[in-house]
Amino acid sequence: MTSGKQFACLFVLALAAWPAIAQDAADDPSSTEAFFKQFHAQKTVFNQFRFMLKVGTPQDENLRSTVAQMLATDYSFLGRPNDAVRSYPYRSDEEAPADLPDPADYKAMPAAEWVASLANDYRVIMVNEAHHVPQTRLLTLELLAKLRRQGYTHFAAETFALMDNPIAAGYPTLNTGYYTREPVFAELVREAKRLGYVLVPYEPNDDSGDQSQQQRETGMAQILADLVKKQPAAKLLVHAGYGHIAKSAGTQPNSADPMAREFIRLTGLPVLSVDQTGLRWENGQAAKRLALAFGITAPSVLLSHDDLHTWSESSRKRYDASVLLPATDASALRPDWLTLGGRRQSVTLDLTPCIGHLPCLAEARYANEGDDAIPADQFVLLADGETDTPLYLAPGQYRLRLTGPDDTVLADRTLDVPAHRPSPSDTP
Repeated sequence: MTSGKQFACLFVLALAAWPAIAQDAADDPSSTEAFFKQFHAQKTVFNQFRFMLKVGTPQDENLRSTVAQMLATDYSFLGRPNDAVRSYPYRSDEEAPADLPDPADYKAMPAAEWVASLANDYRVIMVNEAHHVPQTRLLTLELLAKLRRQGYTHFAAETFALMDNPIAAGYPTLNTGYYTREPVFAELVREAKRLGYVLVPYEPNDDSGDQSQQQRETGMAQILADLVKKQPAAKLLVHAGYGHIAKSAGTQPNSADPMAREFIRLTGLPVLSVDQTGLRWENGQAAKRLALAFGITAPSVLLSHDDLHTWSESSRKRYDASVLLPATDASALRPDWLTLGGRRQSVTLDLTPCIGHLPCLAEARYANEGDDAIPADQFVLLADGETDTPLYLAPGQYRLRLTGPDDTVLADRTLDVPAHRPSPSDTP
């Protein structure tokens, strides 16, 4: 994850919602080593989330920043994406440039359409995400079908576990990867499988634990380079985090050359690089102003009126385009983009068994997947007044489970979601 100085104010507020649980001195997780030992002993995301709430705010500055990032990621995993952003407001202390694009000079175009219009000129397209912002996965979800129709064959994701088949069970599980534990990412994986993509892990092994940033960047690039060299017909959609897809030298931590630049060096192939993480100035307020000014309703790029060149926020031209995301209601517990462009619908459930049993996790799994499957959607309740919060589900059959703070199952039943409106079926 990207480092940063902020830690979550929401982290402190959440702690106040229920009594802290005393721990023996021998189990004190105040040191980094002890923290991670106890953290990795937790068997589920829900267990890990509750553990971090119990830990409180570590005194060690580096551990405090790490816990803030991890907690933000777990908020995203557990269906609270706005809380995730508030917990870790990436780049929030940076002011927006003075020369932001103006509708008089630029027009908006859906990013998926723009990428698809260029796809035949490339064998490799790279799109990035902010790991704790699931909204940055919507573009890739939409691109999968469009690019499959244009001959793209492989879907590579930084998070995939380094194994022959990241979804050996037939669906995403905890073993598939780390960020695929978030339901939108898991849906992205299901869609890639449905469309017939080959799933490609490309994170190099680091058994020693002392891999440098440059070794990591070059190692990732080498795995992808070996693939395209061995399979001349392969066309790749790569979904990565943050600056790995930059094409400028020395832009990663410790002045490392990023993966995309290394891939180009190793293969000589051009790469289309699409950034979704750079517009977080002022805690995203500048990006929100741009989205409203241009009437953005789907992930979009900006094209100049005069020569149709694509705007990028980076003065160093690290990327080919910057994506504007639709403005969201930051006050909503669950923003409406969770419909995934109409694939899912808001479903209000009986969550009253959670009252008095907080935090409480509501999970809906597809009926044809096992108990080890990443849920189709889930939401962690932190207050009794949140029982009217919906899940977002496609029409179909599910198993709904409510779990209390001691892992007690409070409710377990089947759920049928009717097809109130057609669900998109964009098959190549």
